[in-house]
Amino acid sequence: MQSFKEAVSRHCRHPSTGPVGWLVKQILVRNNEYLEKEAARLLGIQPHDRVLEVGFGPGLGLQYALEHIDRYDRGNVYGLEMSTEMIRIATKRLHQHIASGKLQLTLGIVMNLPYPDNSMDRIFHVNCYYFWDDLDKGCKELYRVLSPGGAMITTLNYKLLKLSVEKDLNVYAHNYDPDAYMKSLEKTGFTGVRMEHLKDGDKDFPAIFACKE
Repeated sequence: MQSFKEAVSRHCRHPSTGPVGWLVKQILVRNNEYLEKEAARLLGIQPHDRVLEVGFGPGLGLQYALEHIDRYDRGNVYGLEMSTEMIRIATKRLHQHIASGKLQLTLGIVMNLPYPDNSMDRIFHVNCYYFWDDLDKGCKELYRVLSPGGAMITTLNYKLLKLSVEKDLNVYAHNYDPDAYMKSLEKTGFTGVRMEHLKDGDKDFPAIFACKE
């Protein structure tokens, strides 16, 4: 039983192939879709924005973000993911947007973002920050690439996250308390850091907002 829990934990942080990987991917799609959609909506994406999602998983959030981008304007969507399996799945899902040049997917980690300073107008991530090896360094990198006047949002299913940690099904979820993440954002220089408890139909979830002046 412990080996199964370890496998689930490992795939939650870094989804890959195999039976447990398949199971975790189904869970990600089922439990994260509304969070991805709400994050993209709450960002207030404009047709000309450059939008980044960190840890995009199967690509649902990227798909929602692309709906707000004008195909004829300079707006673009960028995705960063450390799992090659998730990049494969998202590429298959969104291949037309990649071919059109509106979407760019990159293998990498948040602590070393491969983007220039002030290059993104909007950033979002979903059920993600607690997997970063260095929370402060990740926040610093996000602050670096966000342009002045830009906004960032994270959404998460805190109840499910807390339960999965308590059941030893998510042992790599470090610092999952939102307060630790928010304090790191403020220390990094983000302003307007706040958490709101929102609803999507019968689902309630916290959303954390941050800006760069």
